[in-house]
Amino acid sequence: MSMELDSDRLIDAYLNELAAEAAELPAGRRDELLADVRAHIAEARAEGATSEDEIREMLQRLGRPREIVAAATEGLVQVEVPPRLRPRDFVALGLLLVGPYLLSASVIVAVVAWGIGLGLLWTSNRWTTTWKLIGTLSWPLGYAAAIALDTFLQAPIWLSLLADSVISLGLILALALNARPPRQAS
Repeated sequence: MSMELDSDRLIDAYLNELAAEAAELPAGRRDELLADVRAHIAEARAEGATSEDEIREMLQRLGRPREIVAAATEGLVQVEVPPRLRPRDFVALGLLLVGPYLLSASVIVAVVAWGIGLGLLWTSNRWTTTWKLIGTLSWPLGYAAAIALDTFLQAPIWLSLLADSVISLGLILALALNARPPRQAS
């Protein structure tokens, strides 16, 4: 019984090392590689490799995990995917969200901040035109909801402001989540 546990520990350690070495591979390739190695191990065990020495020998024949991963990456081209949002995109989202609330400082400051946010949004290649329109309308839609609540439902001002904030924040958050990596220049 102890011999079987030691063999299992050897195999688990080997597979863990292989998984760690293969972490940089694309998920599909990594899963395929681990499944292949597991199949080789299962086949060797089915053929009678049960003792600790037999398992060690079988794992040696398979090769070191680093070598297996190196062989699996042969011919693969590693492509660096740029992040979805760059610092200027965060600034655009921040100004679109916070700009309108700078009204307490000055109407000019609020409009300029929101305008800069719009400029950054529309010159970015991270969003489709639809999402750019949604970002553009985030403040007016939130403000319209606040006015509607105040005018038609005579809701308390705090509820109107809360609705404005929630709608604006929701639209900006949706905009951030729908950013995409930039298109490659062709």
